[in-house]
Amino acid sequence: MKKSGIFALLFVLISLIALARNPVKEMGRLQVNGTQLADQKGQPVRLTGVSLGWSCFHPRFYTAGTVSWLKNDWNVNVVRASMGIDPADGYLENPKGNIQRMETVIDAAIKEGIYVIIDWHAHTIHTAEAKAFFDRMSKKYSKYPNVIYEVFNEPEKQTWNEVKNYAEEVIRTIRKNDPDNVILVGCPEWDQRIDLVQKDPIKGVKNLMYTVHFYAATHGKWLRDRTDAAMHAGIPVFISESAGMEATGDGKLNDTEWQNYIDWMDTRKLSWITWSVSDKKETCSMLLPTASSDGNWKLSDLNESGIKTRDFLRQYDDRGNRIEKFHWGGRVQKSSYNKGLLTGPGSYVEFEFEGKSVDVLLESVDTYAHHNWIALEVDGKYMGRIKIEPGDARKYKIEGVNRSPRHRVRLTKATESSNGYIEFDGTGINALPYTVQPRKKIEFIGDSITCGMGNDQSYLPCGQGEWFDQHNAYLAYGPVLARKLGADYLLSSVSGYGMYRNWNTERPEEPILPDVYGNLFLNGTGKSDFDNDYQPDIVSIALGTNDFSDGDGRKERLPFNSHKFIGNYIEFVQMIRKRYPNAQIVLLNSPMVSGGKNRRFVEYLNEVKDFFCNDTQYPPIQIFEFNEMTPKGCGYHPDNTDDAVMAQEMYPLFEKLLKE
Repeated sequence: MKKSGIFALLFVLISLIALARNPVKEMGRLQVNGTQLADQKGQPVRLTGVSLGWSCFHPRFYTAGTVSWLKNDWNVNVVRASMGIDPADGYLENPKGNIQRMETVIDAAIKEGIYVIIDWHAHTIHTAEAKAFFDRMSKKYSKYPNVIYEVFNEPEKQTWNEVKNYAEEVIRTIRKNDPDNVILVGCPEWDQRIDLVQKDPIKGVKNLMYTVHFYAATHGKWLRDRTDAAMHAGIPVFISESAGMEATGDGKLNDTEWQNYIDWMDTRKLSWITWSVSDKKETCSMLLPTASSDGNWKLSDLNESGIKTRDFLRQYDDRGNRIEKFHWGGRVQKSSYNKGLLTGPGSYVEFEFEGKSVDVLLESVDTYAHHNWIALEVDGKYMGRIKIEPGDARKYKIEGVNRSPRHRVRLTKATESSNGYIEFDGTGINALPYTVQPRKKIEFIGDSITCGMGNDQSYLPCGQGEWFDQHNAYLAYGPVLARKLGADYLLSSVSGYGMYRNWNTERPEEPILPDVYGNLFLNGTGKSDFDNDYQPDIVSIALGTNDFSDGDGRKERLPFNSHKFIGNYIEFVQMIRKRYPNAQIVLLNSPMVSGGKNRRFVEYLNEVKDFFCNDTQYPPIQIFEFNEMTPKGCGYHPDNTDDAVMAQEMYPLFEKLLKE
């Protein structure tokens, strides 16, 4: 067979596979279980898709070809048809034309086997017109499980009481004809005031959800927290409009915050829609004027938002489950699912590839040029550290270890936050989908010992090179213990930092660990953006070595203040408990503190423990004591053999706690 014939056959096969996808046949008529969107059997599902732009402004994309292309190339399982109401050529001025556009999209979605949101895209209330429209739509489409009704897009200045009264009237109209299909209701202030819904939700209506909208460059963590609170109170949420730029629809994309939203929605199993399929000259319009009205778009027909949205959507299966290809852990700042900064010690990215080797793109990122270190694990075997040379990103070849054609790679930041960050870019990697098995989680909070400072002399002996050339968080006691337990881990540690004072300073010369803990980058600048999505089963706190230290012996050092140490420790534990209410907390002494200092150290830890002894709301606090040792690493720190001993000593208690 000629090559052209082979390619033609391949194209036909791919097309048939794409056409065979039928999310609606798989999931059926959707329902709402508690706060979760579910399939006809009550199993959790998610819808992920895009919204067409205003029907009155961008009618050329209201075609069957556009819907088909979005399903088969962009991998959507839902589209949102946004009927403009108030503007020129909108529904109020041209009802017949807009209904025709909407029905073209609805009919195409039904044919393609995907869901479709019928969006009354208004910012003001038009009760009579909305009731007439939804009466028509619900009579015509009630028999189709594909249909979802969105009765009010982004109320602006209306109170929740006004929106609620309007919605209840429209809902009654829909339910006369369609008793089951899901209905979406907006909330005041452009769908940000879900807290108002939380206080006074609509009663007596099944399969009802409320919409929240975000634009990542404007709406930060505060909106996620507000939405979390509403869902915790039992409010079902659907993200029916979102994007990565400013709320104006223009301006630069905030890739990091957009990725934060994607990760948050993945964790909460929230359905989401991105705005919009249109070709206006603005950031949120995902297409360029060269894009055809019937799909078949090349990447050159998409703007930055369109390329990124398509990339997001192609990561999900028909039921909205994330197809994992790159797994990130620790303190990381992702800018996309396959690109981001490893910021904290022990932070990592993991992926699988097929073949003999793979090239990874790595860059040491800091305010000045210098090398950095990353620990390499291939097929479960530790392969040593990779020196990331200064300058622009470079490719580093990684070869498989086992005989299988499939290999798993884990890249772990060996150095700590103060050594800058390592950017991983997996754009050119043909990573394979794989399942990340759920594991218990441990967070290790501490100082240089927890960072793994001075524990690896495989490259240079102590006293030579840069101060971080003997640094290897991968071999620190925390990650070693976590691997022995089959657990995941997170390191929140900074060399030299203490609970109330640092190694060679007194407050307020520089921040202490409790000050920087809430910052993703573990420093005293920038906003506190370290989310609590990790939710560990155990939090291990190993702080105090630097509080007890005499410093360098040259700078004046005040006598140890037990009241400040205990007081700060209690406040820090209270903060950790609030952040992780279900976590077991373990307080550790230090292998670098011995004799009388160690006895007092343990005594103070017990005072902290006793402070919480009557608090039955949380798991009881545990204390762990290391055996005394003479550390063999650089600067009187443990080396990797000492770290292994420390992990072995901790193993029985942590194994017991993980089983409880």
